Amino acid sequence: MEAFEGFLWGILQEAGKMKFEFSPYIAIQVGEHAKAVDFYKRVLGMDFVDERGTDAYLNKDGINFVFENNPEGIGSVFFEFKTDNLAEAKETLLAEGCEITQEYNEHSIMFSDPFGMNFHVWEEGAFPDNP
Repeated sequence: MEAFEGFLWGILQEAGKMKFEFSPYIAIQVGEHAKAVDFYKRVLGMDFVDERGTDAYLNKDGINFVFENNPEGIGSVFFEFKTDNLAEAKETLLAEGCEITQEYNEHSIMFSDPFGMNFHVWEEGAFPDNP
């Protein structure tokens, strides 16, 4: 864990003006979206917040979860960061040995850090309809 914390602190220090903040969501990719949402509501007592396209937003004890329908990523759980400049964030991440694993659009990417952890980064303000 120390190596991971050191890595993140290094990115934040190196970035200087670059701002990375944890987003308010933990993302979970599931293959059977409707069944998964029903399970988490019924069994774990999560509260339904909203649904947009293939994403369902739930909340439990003040923690936000977004369930993404992605059969290829079943079981993937990742934290998200938000930044005010995704292009600059990508440059910083690549310079620090990260790999961009997926580009959803010009405002949203997935990356793998040098230790194999996967994260989502999105540009703040690009998705104003997020609950």
